[in-house]
Amino acid sequence: MLKKILITITIYTLSTAVSNAGEWSYDFFGKSRFLYGYTDYDSDHIKGEPQHNFPARLSAEAMAQYSFNDDYQLGLYLDLAYGIDQQLKDYNQGSWGEQVYGIFDSPHGKFIFGQSYNAAYQLSVGAPSIGVLGINQSDIVNFISNPNWQRNHRATGYRTLNSTDINTDGTAPKITYISPEVFESTMIGLSYIPRSYSRDGLINSRASYKNKSGYVASIAHSADIYGFAISSSLGLAYFDDNDTETSLGLSIYRKGWTLGGSLRRTWVDGKINRPIRKAIADYDAYRDSWAANAGLSYEFGPFKTSLTYFYSKADGKDYSSEIYQWENSYQYNKYLVFNAAVAKGSFKSNIDNAGYAYIIGAEIKF
Repeated sequence: MLKKILITITIYTLSTAVSNAGEWSYDFFGKSRFLYGYTDYDSDHIKGEPQHNFPARLSAEAMAQYSFNDDYQLGLYLDLAYGIDQQLKDYNQGSWGEQVYGIFDSPHGKFIFGQSYNAAYQLSVGAPSIGVLGINQSDIVNFISNPNWQRNHRATGYRTLNSTDINTDGTAPKITYISPEVFESTMIGLSYIPRSYSRDGLINSRASYKNKSGYVASIAHSADIYGFAISSSLGLAYFDDNDTETSLGLSIYRKGWTLGGSLRRTWVDGKINRPIRKAIADYDAYRDSWAANAGLSYEFGPFKTSLTYFYSKADGKDYSSEIYQWENSYQYNKYLVFNAAVAKGSFKSNIDNAGYAYIIGAEIKF
């Protein structure tokens, strides 16, 4: 089915090019990030964890774009990422990952095909994300490991949600449509995922439902009211034989200040196909659960700062993940960014872990 859709899009694209001679353009750019963090653990924590951590991340993107005219454009993209000393191995290839996808832009909307995030993820809004940790899928786990989020050589699975964005399918190959702005700054998005499993998503690789399909819909609206730029989003998802999800977000911006938050809820209506290996059944606890974030940020010149909060909880189990973050970044020039953050993580699971992390680092763009 996915191949047929891709062929249809390709034929439509080529037929458009017959009467609209265009030109190719190419680009390549990348980024490297190096961090150091010192962790001050609470008395109740996992014994033997390091206090000094030096995670790094390297990423690069190559793209080729063909412009038929001002209205129609086809882009092909390759994103590569590699993580060094990261606690959560959630790239689609373990310590490294790739995304190969295409985007066809037209006056009728945008078609995205290949390894990409779903429509609800792409259109979502919520707490402002400043700096290197990220409010969702927080990299605080590189400094204070979260026993609820495990994707490494020892275990695979999630006991709590790690994001208020719908990211269950990760970057599993899919077809996504994003409409142009309609009904006064409103956009609609739809995604079809033939097989929802991706190593950078939340579905367990040993689960019997890992190859089931998924359907995602989203709507986003923006407006300017009395000088306040207001954005909102709503996402809905159904993953066959898996779970149903919804997400809701709101963001308000004015004169450098941004206030935002979002909420996500997942449920399985009382049943779930357990993983084949029953010993890891608890890793599916997140499927009846919720997550929320909230935050405030301010930007002035090259400096950005934010205070954010994230919380997720599994129904019926004492599994929860709570994160406070104060992040700062300074854009020294177009190639170099300095970062500093203070974060607190408190994770309740079969083994609890908690503490403060003090982080400094730099990002180099090329």
